[in-house]
Amino acid sequence: MALVFIVDDEENMCKVLKFCLEEDGHEVRYFTDPIDALAKLRDLYSIASVRPRPEIIISDLKMPKMDGIVFLSELKKIDSQTPLIIMTAYASVQNAVEAMKEGAFDYILKPFEPDELKLLIKKALEHTRLIEENASLKSNSDEVDFIGSSPAIKNVLDMITSVANSKTTVLITGESGTGKELVARLIHNSSDRKKNPFIKINCAAIPDTLLESELFGHKKGAFTGATSDKIGKFELADNGTIFLDEIGDMNLNLQSKLLRIIQERQFEKVGCNKSITVDVRIIAATNQNLQKMITEGAFREDLYYRLNVFPIKIPPLRERKEDILPIAEHFVKEFNCEFKKNVLKISDEMKAFMLNYSFPGNVRELSNMIERAMILARGNEINISHFDKNDFYSSVPAEHAGESQPHTAGEAHFKSGDGEMSDASLEQIERQHIIDILKSTNWHKGRAAEILKIDRSTLYRMLKKYNITLKE
Repeated sequence: MALVFIVDDEENMCKVLKFCLEEDGHEVRYFTDPIDALAKLRDLYSIASVRPRPEIIISDLKMPKMDGIVFLSELKKIDSQTPLIIMTAYASVQNAVEAMKEGAFDYILKPFEPDELKLLIKKALEHTRLIEENASLKSNSDEVDFIGSSPAIKNVLDMITSVANSKTTVLITGESGTGKELVARLIHNSSDRKKNPFIKINCAAIPDTLLESELFGHKKGAFTGATSDKIGKFELADNGTIFLDEIGDMNLNLQSKLLRIIQERQFEKVGCNKSITVDVRIIAATNQNLQKMITEGAFREDLYYRLNVFPIKIPPLRERKEDILPIAEHFVKEFNCEFKKNVLKISDEMKAFMLNYSFPGNVRELSNMIERAMILARGNEINISHFDKNDFYSSVPAEHAGESQPHTAGEAHFKSGDGEMSDASLEQIERQHIIDILKSTNWHKGRAAEILKIDRSTLYRMLKKYNITLKE
């Protein structure tokens, strides 16, 4: 049975649910304050914790200190895998869409019968099991599956084939959402290391103070809170592949330690002087200009040349329009399985819109577009009515693709009807647009990043770049 966390400001409701679920053999903990629940989860997911973590979380939608959508967004920063079920007495399509877009597993309408919730929990546990099995199968699969037939993608696939069976370090570059992790996985799955671990770590998602321990591990007592030994990602990846995503966000101190691993294939755990030798294939990725960072003193030049032995640049989606519809149809099939739908067709109008749109968020944005449409679809077709075109940056006609298209939120938002920019500089426009979006979301950075069609780490970099402070 599962460990279940319940988050609801009504304690009586928590007690009823606890009694109901314990009857089924589940272990239950409840919180009447979502802030307390998040604090507990952060503690459980700290690097030093060995205590059990929840397998399912149930949260109310309407709570005084923090609503369920915000709670879900904060939860995803801590753990993106645990399924969350939203309880609501305010059923609406928009609430359901927003919760599912933010990553909720499902929602249940109050009042509900105990058996309804028990069935939903059973489905959530089965869903988690299938995801884990599929992930395991995928990581050990030798099938290369990168959707697209454009010359640019064929070139990327040729490069993957060429480099796969070597030990050569690879640097993957490309805009956010282009599929850098997928390329890294394809290299691993096409190599003679495919039966060994593929370990991913996002350098932007982990604070500098914790990243060293995540990469190299630590000994018990190495620092406050290190109550047990920890195996780092490099040790876990021995004989396999480690994927260092967002490598541009790694601080200079860790860059020097990474350089040593590339050169000597050795490292030490935090708090230990004994060297550990590993056989690891290193693949790094970034959406930043590392050469520019070198001139600014933010990235080591010697590390750059060690990483850039075999560079692979993934083209943005706007440069390979012929891949848009095949990728969209692939996502329809995926979401048919996930949402138990039977969508067979994308309307001609929706196809035309997608082909005329510049997709600043690339494949990730296309996935989000199809996901929303699939959630709202009630028949066997998704069409233009299933999403609001105002949610997207711009719909620049394909015939103007060679012109200066908007690549950023600010540029697209402030493009005038005749294609000319306003008198303000692009940076001023972009800065103001980011502030406007943050204000519209009550300064919720997760929602703002979604509206801007960028990932959270990119938004943080833009806030720092433009010196944007909270509640400006």
